[in-house]
Order: sequence, then C-alpha cells, then structure tokens
Amino acid sequence: MQRHFSSALLLFLSTAAIGQQGYKKIHFQMLDQAKTMLANEDHEEAAKIYKRLLPVDPLFAEVQHDMGLCYANIPKQKDKAVEYFERGVEGDHIESYYQLALARHRQQRFDEAVALFDKYREKHGRIVADKEVERRKAMALSAKELTAAPIELEIRNMGPMVNSAAHDYCPLVTADGNTMYFTSRREGTTGNLKDPYGQWFEDIYMAARIDEIWTNAVNVGGPLNTLVHDATVGLSPDGSSMIIYRTQQNLVSGDLYEARMHARKWQQPELMTPMINSDSHEPSASIAPGGDEIYFTSDRPGGFGGRDLYRIRRLPNGQWSKPLNLGPNVNTPFDEDAPFMHSDGTTLFFSSNGHNTMGGFDIFKTVLTDYDMNGWSAPENMGYPLNTVNDDIYFCLSDDGRTGYFSSERAEGLGMQDIYQVTFPNTQLDHMVVHGVVADASEDPIKARIILSDATGEEIVGVYNTNANTGRFLMILKPLQEYRMSVEAAGFLPRSSAIKAIAQDGSREMSLDITLDPIHAVQGLTRNED
Repeated sequence: MQRHFSSALLLFLSTAAIGQQGYKKIHFQMLDQAKTMLANEDHEEAAKIYKRLLPVDPLFAEVQHDMGLCYANIPKQKDKAVEYFERGVEGDHIESYYQLALARHRQQRFDEAVALFDKYREKHGRIVADKEVERRKAMALSAKELTAAPIELEIRNMGPMVNSAAHDYCPLVTADGNTMYFTSRREGTTGNLKDPYGQWFEDIYMAARIDEIWTNAVNVGGPLNTLVHDATVGLSPDGSSMIIYRTQQNLVSGDLYEARMHARKWQQPELMTPMINSDSHEPSASIAPGGDEIYFTSDRPGGFGGRDLYRIRRLPNGQWSKPLNLGPNVNTPFDEDAPFMHSDGTTLFFSSNGHNTMGGFDIFKTVLTDYDMNGWSAPENMGYPLNTVNDDIYFCLSDDGRTGYFSSERAEGLGMQDIYQVTFPNTQLDHMVVHGVVADASEDPIKARIILSDATGEEIVGVYNTNANTGRFLMILKPLQEYRMSVEAAGFLPRSSAIKAIAQDGSREMSLDITLDPIHAVQGLTRNED
C-alpha cells in the first residue's frame, strides 16, 4: 500500500537540524537532500545518505528516526526499522514513539504498542492527530483479542509453482476449483517494463489444478495482457467472464474491462459501463451469480470516506442501474476493498482497514439480509490466523464454503505478497450446502437442470445445472426451510419432490443423490402392458 506524508510531516522533514555534534556544512546539505528524497518517497536512495550520516553523530535522534522511516517503507526491510525507532525514542524524538508503537504492533507486542501510543498522546508538537492515534491503539487491542482466540483452520502457501519473489495477489478461482487466475509483478511480464518504483508492471497469470496438484503458473498473454498494467479483478463462477483492471498509457488512471471466453480463448476486453467506471478510482469488482449484478470499489464523491463498496444491477431493458452504496453498515470513513460475492448470492466477503481490523486490511464477511432495502448484517472479522497485523486481502471462497484463497505478506512467504490457500473445518456460509449427483439407474452421470421453488411451488428461488461430465450439483439453501424441487434432463422423465434443508448430523452440509428414469424405458413398459 502506498503511504502519503501529510503536509505537516513534510514541513517537519524540511526543518534542518542546528548545532548537531560533528556536523559541518556538507552534512547539513546531505541531510536536506535525504529529507527531500524521503518526502518524495524515494526511500532507498534516502537510506543511502542517512547511512553516511549516522556515524557523524550517533546520538542525532532525528537521523535515527528518518533512517527507520526509510526501512519501514522498503519491501522486506520493515524489521530493520525497529532499532532506529528505538534509538529515536531513547533520544526522545517525538515521532519515534508513534513509529515504534506501529512496529511493536507488527511484532505482535501489543501491550507495548498500546503503552507507546499513550506516551505519544502526551507529547506536545506531535504530527498525528488524536483520532488516528486512538484508531491505531484500537487496532492493537483488537489484534490482541483476536490473536488470543485463534480460529481453527489450515493455511498453506501456494508454493513456487504459483508464487514468485515479487508481488502475487488477487487470486480468482473457478467454482470447480480447478483454474486460478491471479496478478503478478514478476520478471518477464509483457513488455519487460518497470514502474518508477522499480517494480515490474502487473500481468495476469494462470495456474491449473490437476489431481489436486497446481501446475506451474503461466502468463496468459494477449489479449488480456498488454504493455501497461493488467490485473485480475473478478471472475464468473464458470470462468467464462473476467473483469480486469487496466491502466491508461499515462500509467496513472485506469478502468475496469470485461473479457469473455469463446471457444476456450479470451476475447478482446471491452470497457465496462460508465455506471462503474468514473473519473475516480475503481480498482476492484465481483460478478454476482447470474451475471446481472456487480459489486465494485470506488473512491468517488458522495461515499462515507476513502474507498467504498457499491453495487449495480442489470435492469429489465438490459441497461445497468445507477450505483448503490452498500451503506454505513458496510462502509466506513476509511477503505473497503476487494469485494467477493459468493455463489450463494447473499454472502459478501471484502477487506477493510476501517472496521475492527488487526492492522492494515483484514478480511470480513457480511450477509445480505434485505435485498430491496439494501440491508446488510454487521461485518464479521474472519479472525486470526486468516487475518494478521499485515494486509490480508483479495479473498475468494469455494462453493461449499470450506476452501478459500487470499493474498498476504507473511514472514514465511516466498517474496512480497503471496497467494495462500485456507481450508476451514466447517463451511463459512450461513446456509445449508446441498450437494450430490444426478445419474441414471446405471449410475452414469446426467446433464440436468434443477429448479428449486418455495414450499408452495409458486416462487422459483433457484435454478442449478449439473456438471455435464460428472452429474454433480451444489445448491445453497436456508437451514430448516422447505422447498419443492424439480429435476429435468433431455431424454429422461422429470422428477419432482419436496426437500427440507436439514442434515442428520447437525452440520451445514447435506448429501442428495438423484436418479432419473429414461423416457424410452417407461414407454416400453407401457407398450408391454398393452
């Protein structure tokens, strides 16, 4: 995430030190140059100058602090910053108290972080406002609470077949769990170009799962990837439609595009509706089941602050509606990003640095409680160790709610951001998952359509198609709810029955296999009876 210095901090950085032990004119000139670089976020070059200044006066707390700022903003160097902030505190440099508190938070030394935030609050002439200090303190307390009550789950790094030494993030996985698209800034991206910060441009990569093993990721090439930044954003459950983010030639502004697959090949991405794309920044989106609704992120005016989550839906005339903000129950004065609407159509996962986060972005879950009134349940933090004191973002979840993928920067990672897989012991959905196979009497799979209605049979609540090769299906139902189910397939007699969403073992999963009779068998039986 980019860090931006406030105007007050820029003023602070530009204030030259006076009367430092051993400092001569050349040293003050070097210091001014280093501070300018630091203000311009050129951390690596600034660090080179500060290294030369440190021995001149080891007790110069301001230089110790600035050296810490450099390391805190250089990838994979944050741990080196701690000792310099410690020296800054020893020299009573005001801002070092705040920065050391942030560092102690990242080290999961939460009590020390809270104490340092409190000491910082007592200082006069500090830069960071009370409200932000209290927010950071609340993060440390939230992290302490969540870390003390870890959630049962398994997390594994996707390994060198998928991840690289560079940033790898925003995984998109098809509903069958066999194809993954993601964004990478590894060497070898299209055009072999780097941005002003020395990182390779973003490109889209793909990996396939064969016999439970993920293959080596490959660049998907054109037309998805171009000479500018191209990044994964959203994917339809069947993998036939993808939303990508692409920058303009100026590499500053960008828009969302939708690409469709035809004959197993991606077609040229098309610019999405202006109901989504605006003069503001729209970096993330998710295609809801059925394709008639899209959830997206925007920092456009009129929101609650920072990035907010919105949704649009396709109207009866085929046009898209105006964007609807998801409201204050979901959005905060800070940033909400990376929405993922699950295939159940009601469970929305997203990342936020404004709710009860452990630090940075955490992954949250909310449920659509009233579609017409835009009602959402209170967002629930998905807990530790899925969430950490670093950024945890771009989460997606399998149909059954048990397997997820997300991006995070962790000590055991292969590079910067890596892609991880998380396996939950139980479904993370607040619904009943009904799965099974539609087959004939010989147990050969059937391509069928399942129509689910309410108990009266008057209102259709869902239409599901089985896998043409395996006959498998998966339905998302409300627990204890009664339904009418109709199963149809070419060449077979339709079958209707009542179904109640309840599992004998009290779990959220229910197995249901369905056998259909061929039409010719019944016709033959009728002729014999005649």
